[in-house]
Amino acid sequence: MRDYLCEDTIAAIGTPIGKGAIGIVRISGKDSLKILKEIFRTKKGTKKESFEDRKMHYGFVVDGSGEPIDEVLAVYMRAPKTFTGEDVVEIHSHGGIVVVRKILRTVLSRGARLAEPGEFSMRAFVNGKIDLVQAEAINELINAKSEFGAKLALKQLEGELSKKIRELRDKLLEVKAYIEAAVDFPDEEIEILESGHIKERIIEIIKEIDKLISTYRDGKILKEGIKVAIVGRPNVGKSSLLNAILREERAIVTEIPGTTRDIIEETVTLKGIPLRLIDTAGIREAMDKVEQIGIERSIKSLEEADVILFVVDGSIGFTEEDEKIAEIVRKKENVILVINKKDLGLKVSCKEVSDWKECVELSAKNTEGIDELGEKIMKLILLEPETILRGEEPLLTNERHKELLELTRSSLNKVIESIEMGFESPEFLSMDIDDALHALGKIVGQVTTEDMLDIIFMQFCIGK
Repeated sequence: MRDYLCEDTIAAIGTPIGKGAIGIVRISGKDSLKILKEIFRTKKGTKKESFEDRKMHYGFVVDGSGEPIDEVLAVYMRAPKTFTGEDVVEIHSHGGIVVVRKILRTVLSRGARLAEPGEFSMRAFVNGKIDLVQAEAINELINAKSEFGAKLALKQLEGELSKKIRELRDKLLEVKAYIEAAVDFPDEEIEILESGHIKERIIEIIKEIDKLISTYRDGKILKEGIKVAIVGRPNVGKSSLLNAILREERAIVTEIPGTTRDIIEETVTLKGIPLRLIDTAGIREAMDKVEQIGIERSIKSLEEADVILFVVDGSIGFTEEDEKIAEIVRKKENVILVINKKDLGLKVSCKEVSDWKECVELSAKNTEGIDELGEKIMKLILLEPETILRGEEPLLTNERHKELLELTRSSLNKVIESIEMGFESPEFLSMDIDDALHALGKIVGQVTTEDMLDIIFMQFCIGK
């Protein structure tokens, strides 16, 4: 169970495990300064009784027997002007894992507790230094897979989405105030429950929510990348295409059909956006149980892909097996027909298959046409990252936020339905608006439960 009262002093290593120039041990809580005083020694070997706020102090950390562990720089930061809102100490040592772990053990021996994943950020949230959206943005910034993903997370950390959510809540609270005035002063001639007035205000708020929800697709792609499934019958060059896009030999390529028996997933960056490339097993009548499982996974990958690359061997042309796969992929969105093996001479061209919306001729062997394929992928997704990031609306990247906004919209639609059906009882309208406010409050953490916080912060790394 986490210490949601923040009574304990916690500590953790704040830098990645491994070799490095610097290693950092972070301490947060009421005993932070006390622990620092107990383990820190000056260059002369004496204890230091006072530490100026936010000033680096050079010295040594010693173990329980007084033996030096390492020379360090230590800084004490006084509450409440810290990340967690508590007293915080950072000890900067040399980056060897043995040294850093020994310093951490020494800190723990003086009364601190090992921090749980995300507990520093959780304390920042509990102490009002950040809201829940900003806390989640910290984790997304740490785990960003691209430059644009990092930019997006930084915008949320700066409060762009939080500000929008609070604006929506303020507008709803204003509507609720009108409605509750009718409940509190029923004898007053307050023309606040005119259906047109309330309905119009709610519809405007719903439109803003719809606009925000509509950003989720682009936001998710900027954050997680474009999932691209490479499909086709065996031996058409799917693995060669994966290698050509990656510019390295990642997948095994042989003349033997069915070499790829399982899903291979790799990531490459295209115009700052991660492409999550999935090389699938060739789709055909399975020769054995193992191949059958691979083919089933290939078909499943089609459902999850943002873009499908349907690869055919252009030196042979469409076969009966190709036609069977074409029947499956034609039903999907964002499909690019890839006519491969241009270096061997093509028996079929893009001009001859005009029924395919997007088509590219290429040679995976010598990488001819690979850049054109990349352009077509971006064109299909219709993604202009720089333009999107400069847009008026913040972008949604988190499914939790999207689901809560959809719940908010559902509650507000009930208000509209009640008005249109003539059920204009202030009490009933107020209940649905309360549900909408509750959902919005859960996004930024104004409404929380310990279980919800546990789920969110357990996704963080220890030390953050």
